[in-house]
Amino acid sequence: MQLRVDYVVNKVMQTHRGQTEDAVKQAIQDQLRVYGVVPNNRQVSQYATAISQLPQLPPN
Repeated sequence: MQLRVDYVVNKVMQTHRGQTEDAVKQAIQDQLRVYGVVPNNRQVSQYATAISQLPQLPPN
């Protein structure tokens, strides 16, 4: 299960950097549910806070 969480967090980190914390949190929760993982709200909040504070990646 932790591998799925890590995968989803890394995926969201690439696509949602610098966005609002609520948008990041929702993306993580939606992705985890796709993989059948019930998200831990405290853990998701910590990830969302960290990801939202990252600078956005430049467009390719």
